[in-house]
Amino acid sequence: MSQAVHQELLQQASALPYLQQLLQANGIQQLSLQGEENFFPYLARSVAGQQLSNTAARTIWQRVESLLTNEQQLLDLFVESNREVLRGCGLSNAKIKTICGVREALEQRVIVPEELAIMPEYEIVKTLTQLWGIGPWTAEMTAIFFFGLPDVWSKGDVALARGLSLIAEKEGVSEQEILSTVTPYRSYFALHVWQSLDTDLFTSMAN
Repeated sequence: MSQAVHQELLQQASALPYLQQLLQANGIQQLSLQGEENFFPYLARSVAGQQLSNTAARTIWQRVESLLTNEQQLLDLFVESNREVLRGCGLSNAKIKTICGVREALEQRVIVPEELAIMPEYEIVKTLTQLWGIGPWTAEMTAIFFFGLPDVWSKGDVALARGLSLIAEKEGVSEQEILSTVTPYRSYFALHVWQSLDTDLFTSMAN
């Protein structure tokens, strides 16, 4: 699927040489649906790492995982009685409250991962943002990276906004025209933008 999407994106970008060159330089991007049993670990780690550097987020999560015993699941850690222990890992009260709320929602089947998996993006976002502490950006990232939806664009992502602006400026067209060109594969386009920023591809292509 990912290779077919890549070829389709290259074809759709045929009238936009800078965009097409960027897609070719980055190569094939991968998205896939994860198993429902991984939903809580995925979302808990996403919340824990918000507004932190990758290094800090990884360190905090390693501390959380070090608390687990052989018999214990991650769900079992996020209960009110463990608040101080979790704070000792570097988690804020707000993040602990959010993750505990996710656990409760799963236990009460307010959120059912297998049902979310067949929902369109807007329903996933609507459902997840009903939970305390889960905002649109987190829900959109979950739609992309956990459920593997192909056509999600997060307007609130600062890096995506910056990358989109750079591409539109280089092509001399509107940002909306770029997004229309890459529809219905905006998630894959987002992966290209993030990779281009991470690898300084925008800078190297400007030279």
